[in-house]
Amino acid sequence: MKTHKMNKLTTAILSAVLAGTVTADINAQEQQQETDVDKDKEQFGHIIVTTRKRAESLQDVPAAVSAFGADELEQMGISNLSEIQNITPNVTISETKGLNPGTIQVFIRGIGNDPGFDQGVGIYVDDVYLNRTAGALLDVYDIERIEVLKGPQGHLYGRNTIGGALKYVSRDPDGETRGNFEVKTGSDNLLKVRAGISGPLSEDGIFGGISVSSTSRDGYQNNVYDGSEFAGEDKLSARATLLYEPDDEFSIKFVADYHNDDSAPHVPRRIAINEEGLGTFQLLLTLANNFIPGSAYLAPGESIDMSMDPEIDNVNTEFVDGFNQFEIESTNMAVTAEWALNDNWSLKFVSALRSLENVQPYDFDGSHQTFIHTINYRDQEDTSQELQFNYTSDDVNGVIGLYYLDGDRSSVNSTTQTPLLRLLSSHVKDTTSENQFLTSTSVYGNFEWDISDDLKFSLGGRWTRDEKEIDFESDVTYTHHVAAFSTFTGPQAPMPLNPAFAETWSQMPFFTYFLPHFSAVDGSFLGMGNTETVEMYEEDKIGSASWSKFTPNATLSYKVDADTLLYAGITSGFKSGGFNVRGSAYEAPQFNPETVETLSLGFKSKFNDGTVLVNGEVFHNSYTEKQFATIALDDAGQLVQTTDNVGEVSSTGFELESMFMFPEVEGLSLNLNIGFLDNQIDKFIEQQETTPGSGEFVGVNVADRYELGFAPEWSAQGYLQYIQYIDEGDITYAIGAAYRGDSWTSSPIDITNDFAKQQFAESHTIFNSSLTYHSADGNWRVRLEGKNLTDERILVHSFNVSNVTLGGYTRGRTWELTFGYNF
Repeated sequence: MKTHKMNKLTTAILSAVLAGTVTADINAQEQQQETDVDKDKEQFGHIIVTTRKRAESLQDVPAAVSAFGADELEQMGISNLSEIQNITPNVTISETKGLNPGTIQVFIRGIGNDPGFDQGVGIYVDDVYLNRTAGALLDVYDIERIEVLKGPQGHLYGRNTIGGALKYVSRDPDGETRGNFEVKTGSDNLLKVRAGISGPLSEDGIFGGISVSSTSRDGYQNNVYDGSEFAGEDKLSARATLLYEPDDEFSIKFVADYHNDDSAPHVPRRIAINEEGLGTFQLLLTLANNFIPGSAYLAPGESIDMSMDPEIDNVNTEFVDGFNQFEIESTNMAVTAEWALNDNWSLKFVSALRSLENVQPYDFDGSHQTFIHTINYRDQEDTSQELQFNYTSDDVNGVIGLYYLDGDRSSVNSTTQTPLLRLLSSHVKDTTSENQFLTSTSVYGNFEWDISDDLKFSLGGRWTRDEKEIDFESDVTYTHHVAAFSTFTGPQAPMPLNPAFAETWSQMPFFTYFLPHFSAVDGSFLGMGNTETVEMYEEDKIGSASWSKFTPNATLSYKVDADTLLYAGITSGFKSGGFNVRGSAYEAPQFNPETVETLSLGFKSKFNDGTVLVNGEVFHNSYTEKQFATIALDDAGQLVQTTDNVGEVSSTGFELESMFMFPEVEGLSLNLNIGFLDNQIDKFIEQQETTPGSGEFVGVNVADRYELGFAPEWSAQGYLQYIQYIDEGDITYAIGAAYRGDSWTSSPIDITNDFAKQQFAESHTIFNSSLTYHSADGNWRVRLEGKNLTDERILVHSFNVSNVTLGGYTRGRTWELTFGYNF
């Protein structure tokens, strides 16, 4: 019924638009159609990119790069960066809905932005690296193109990254006055308005532009605790550009953009409960509640919430006030100056400042009860400077650059952990300050020599030095609760008690002994648990470290003919180290950088009179010093979870991207992509006790127990488009499909643990379709589109705390109707 009504609405809209136009001369229209078709054929596959710091056709770049222009992105219905994964293989892009709403997570070929670590994939806006992924889930507006670079990056520009880069390239103003206005409505009361104007401001080479984007949308999550609504949208973005270009030899550009996300954020929902462990807690606390009044830490008559709501859009949280404080606000300013020094050398300087304020709430149990709550207030400021010298001659092209990044982040937060989680203790931590400082300095270069007209060799490298500091201060109140062993609960099942009833309990015939208490500060013995013990202490940590690394690269390419390019390369990259802030040590232990080397063989081709384009690459990644969260011994000989360089990973795969035009069917085109990825953890060292109770530990390789997440073995995309020319303009029919195989939604996953294995996304296919009318003059358009037509609900991210796993799901089926005007 809904589909029928939608079709009638579409027909009525298109009929009204077409009826209001003036019919043009048929011969003139046919001539225009022929011109359009010839132009499409000429431009097929010729998108211009700046991947190697110079403008060149995508087909001439000897590397795995996917690029999409503004018109292509609009036609494919790409509205934000996360949807790029639907049009290119071996790429995973999502919001971290299971933990940090509003933060983007990117994985390319299984390498990416693991939460809590430095980015494995760099995100750039107009050559400026975004040092934090909060607020980086960018809307696609005022854009020229998006480039997806696969494999280690860093020898050509910006920050070193080991997995790849996403480049968002905005549109520069020029001598032509342009403007656009777009209003979009749709399901869940969607209202999106975009507008922009650009052009010359004077006759002296001054150009300017301004654009805005505003989005509001109802949420799709219902909070069963109080009926509130989450996972909505309330966003405002704006960008202003001022360009001074007095001649062909000099230009300077100033760009300022602002983004505010005041949405009702996505709330993580329960996806799994470890009932084996939680069931024991449930029994003990219920018994205490029933037999010893006042001793339980639940409300009278209440049990631990072990419910799993079958409705995927239902969440359950009493931390409503915390989630209502969610906000991301960022301000970015950048100045880019370019000089042509002579016929061969040019200079480019980029200076940028990014300020970010983020209020991030966390509820770690997914119920109306309080296990762990945290609210984090973060302020961040990043300053970057980049100086490039570019060289061009008949047989040599190259770039030499200097890069500097200074990042300061401060945060204040409060965390409460109740006995419902710890059972034997409660834990309240007020972090009065957490300051992190990063200084990254690097020198990079890359030169390509034309050995002959067809054979080229490029050699490059990067030297990077990262310096980090951390200053962490917290006030902690740690309460040890009375607990006893009894004959009917078993030797390993403690019963938490109220101190007032401890003496009564000890007189019971089934009483065995009280549980011993040890200090959370230094591990010292505090007694046998027959009293309630409160510790108040300061947890202060400092850390300072620096790491340096040289990462080379080399590529050999051969032009078989005008339409075929073959290449082979070896590239390396590294991801910076960091600090562990858990535990009681004053000095925060550090972990070192991880490195990766990538071997690649690829080709780019165009044939059948220029109507078929096929690009492909085979690659192998080899990790060393892989950073994993692992079980290790601290200075006190206690087993704790920490992060260390305990892993080695290898991965092999390929990608094939193709485009087809069909001359026999005018207006018909097809894109087909396929990707394969085989990830293998070769080493993962954990500390294990040699014999239970011996107190002696040894490092054991447990690699066969673990698999990496966010890396489906197979991914594929298809996009079919047909343009029908009519009297006044054209109508475009399009349908797209994006397939992703099974994948884990956290990383790494212990595949021997049934509880951990529930962090899993099954294979699925997302279907989108659209119907678009463009007027003959190209100014007006009306577009009707449907996304996720089969209403797939996909788990995209998950996070585990104790006996509860939380996760975030995609929005279901939606429709959108757009009216746009360009001039």
